[in-house]
Amino acid sequence: MNVKSIAEFDTELKQVFGSNTSTAPLVDDTRMGRRIYGVDLTQPLNPEQSRLMVDLLDRFSVISFPDQDQSSFRLAYLERLANHFGAPIPHPKNYANYVEYKNNNAELALPPISEQTHTKCNQAFPNDFQCIEDANSPAVYIVTNLLGSGADAQEQSMGSLHWHTDIEFEPVPLSTSMFYVQAAPTTRNSSEGTWVSPQPRAPGYYHVDSSPELMQRRNVLPLNGETAYTDTAAAYADLAVEDKQALDGQMVRRRLRVDDPGWLIPLVYTNPRTGVKSLHSPVWASRGKNIAPVEVDGLSGDESRLFLDRLEAHVLQSKYRYDHIHKPGDVTLWSNFATLHNAPACKSVINDPADTRLMYRISCKGQPSYSLPRQDPEAWIEQNITPPYTSPREYT
Repeated sequence: MNVKSIAEFDTELKQVFGSNTSTAPLVDDTRMGRRIYGVDLTQPLNPEQSRLMVDLLDRFSVISFPDQDQSSFRLAYLERLANHFGAPIPHPKNYANYVEYKNNNAELALPPISEQTHTKCNQAFPNDFQCIEDANSPAVYIVTNLLGSGADAQEQSMGSLHWHTDIEFEPVPLSTSMFYVQAAPTTRNSSEGTWVSPQPRAPGYYHVDSSPELMQRRNVLPLNGETAYTDTAAAYADLAVEDKQALDGQMVRRRLRVDDPGWLIPLVYTNPRTGVKSLHSPVWASRGKNIAPVEVDGLSGDESRLFLDRLEAHVLQSKYRYDHIHKPGDVTLWSNFATLHNAPACKSVINDPADTRLMYRISCKGQPSYSLPRQDPEAWIEQNITPPYTSPREYT
């Protein structure tokens, strides 16, 4: 399949969004990531514009739209954008009784307004931060350190997560995730001159037999609240021909729990629109201790770990890495098929509003839709969106 050049993308961007648009690399033109200027995401997209958006993400894996108008931006606009990339997925933590729904088929209910995340966030520094409109959508996950925070709170810090892709353990995994940023921390008062100091992990966070080289690459992480990404498409492209041939036929078993039968899916993902191949989350510990590790078909657990550890060490090389700095007003999207990411170490409870990290994430799965509303079959929603959800018509 033909892959457009950067110059072709720039030309098309001006044709469909206007002459005041432009792009710039997040790192440089040889690396993943592109910043797109001059696109107003408060406005709905026509089919030509949404198709270009999908093409941009396919090509660059991480795309960021800076300087969205913070005085008028609503999360309904972010959810409308998400619908072009896939069906938005509600977050279980947004419901009052998700466990009862899963176990006993109870009717889903949202918590009372006073118990919803956005209300609790608003209590931390009420004169400085209030969550923006539509933060109560079930599809919006509020990523923040405002819960439990306030002027009298005792500051606390926490370490980063494992390298992962979001919800990779379902038969149809997430395709795309996105952030809208309301606030990012500005203090740099650690002993290292960063927002936080390196946070030690508890013993057993990673497998005890992980190689020193792999552990070093896992632990080189940003300390100013950035999201860390690594490019699994470029990592695949750089493999030797014989290694690609071996991996192309490799199947891996994904499952939520160790005793689940799970299902086999290819380790190498092929983008159906571009033909570009990537390693889809080749990591043993990608979801931590709560979700079963991936196993390679035909290999034992230990053999799978060694096999996948070698791929993870390859993928986490610095030449594939990018640490994304979040700025208020930014909308940033990433492909879960062509990247891994890691949430940063952070101040998890704060007493200074300058330490606030307040972002809104929406994730989606399924095929892109260039026109809205989406036309996903009800049976597909019931089977693949848990709990079943479609965006309100007024959002699209």
